[in-house]
Amino acid sequence: METKGEKRHYAWTIVICCVLIYFTTSVVTVSLGNFISPVVNDFGIQVRQLTLTNSIECAVMAVLYPVAGKVLNTKKLSIVVPSALLLMLLGMFLMGSYHSVYGFYLSGVMIGIGSAFTQFLAMPLIINMWFRKKTGTALGICVSCGTAFGILFNLVSAQLIVRLGWRAAYHILPLIPLVVALPYVVTHLKSPAEMGCKPYGAEEAEKEILENPDAGKTWGVTRKQAFRLPMLYFAWLVCLCYSVGSSVPNYIPTFATMELGTSVELGAIAFSLYSVGSVCCGFLLGKVNDRYGVKAGMTWGMVFMILGMGGLMLSIQNSSFLVPACFITGFGGLNMYSVQAPLVARTVVGDRHYSDIWAVLMIGNSMIAALVYSPIGGIFDATGSFTGAFLLGMIMFTAALFFGVIALNMSRKYREAHGISLK
Repeated sequence: METKGEKRHYAWTIVICCVLIYFTTSVVTVSLGNFISPVVNDFGIQVRQLTLTNSIECAVMAVLYPVAGKVLNTKKLSIVVPSALLLMLLGMFLMGSYHSVYGFYLSGVMIGIGSAFTQFLAMPLIINMWFRKKTGTALGICVSCGTAFGILFNLVSAQLIVRLGWRAAYHILPLIPLVVALPYVVTHLKSPAEMGCKPYGAEEAEKEILENPDAGKTWGVTRKQAFRLPMLYFAWLVCLCYSVGSSVPNYIPTFATMELGTSVELGAIAFSLYSVGSVCCGFLLGKVNDRYGVKAGMTWGMVFMILGMGGLMLSIQNSSFLVPACFITGFGGLNMYSVQAPLVARTVVGDRHYSDIWAVLMIGNSMIAALVYSPIGGIFDATGSFTGAFLLGMIMFTAALFFGVIALNMSRKYREAHGISLK
């Protein structure tokens, strides 16, 4: 079943499916955020005890990445992905029923299992499965929509918490994607083999390679070679720094409510402005990398993270800095982990075996996120302020630029030594 002429290629239906998957996961993403303050106060626990839930999610997700990669490539997507989404929604729904923080840890395991098959590894895999050209455009649409949905549900969750209470909010939010998104994903998410057609742009790519055999050639070290080269470990340090640093802005709602003493609604608005900045960054960061190089992209992230975190520190004395600081932080936050980190890794090790290498790096990236997220909340528990966390974010993004420059220079020397073109 291959589309012809003016008919829309089925790959764009897959984009709609991916957007709806992000719609669903965005609901689950707010399962802490605005909920931290009311749950912590209700249970009489410390912030780090509740945010350990996020660490559990990341750890479970990391362990399952190798399994998820194989399953997504060999099993029916229409069964695997919706089942994972259902598990995530159930985990969130149950959060509204717990009377102990240990129940949240159980939900963290459930959400972590589902996330391994639906988020950071799955989305690029599904898009790459269906697109041979315009891959970046398709993935960019999905990621941007996912960020926009995060803004929406961040605001909706705050209103539900204030008007109905945090337990009711946990019960209502998961029902929205269950009705709106999952039916379409179940019926339309397929692999090219299931649809009997080629990926979008496959014919043009094949024709180009036939006309110019060199067009299909790319450089790249193998996974075995990569893990013997120091340049990979410096690139990995970049990823780990971004993993730690990009976790800090997730505490913006908690910072606004617990340190600045604002309302839950204002805390949600503050985080939404951070997300708006992230959406804008998503459209600009790729262009910065394409035009000026990966080093420029890393510099971009460091500058905006320092400005944003600095503004948040100033807001402790003057709350008028909160709103602009959140927006500025968005330009150097999550996109550095989701966009810049893989660009650095790909530039350093090459395209040919990048997917195999990146799957291994993602295990470490998720594990470090699992280990540090709760301790970041512990900084507030120990000091009564998030100032230390904001300083940590600045340091991590600065260190990422330092390690990244070393990794890129090593990669250049490696290619020169092996007679590989630098173009």
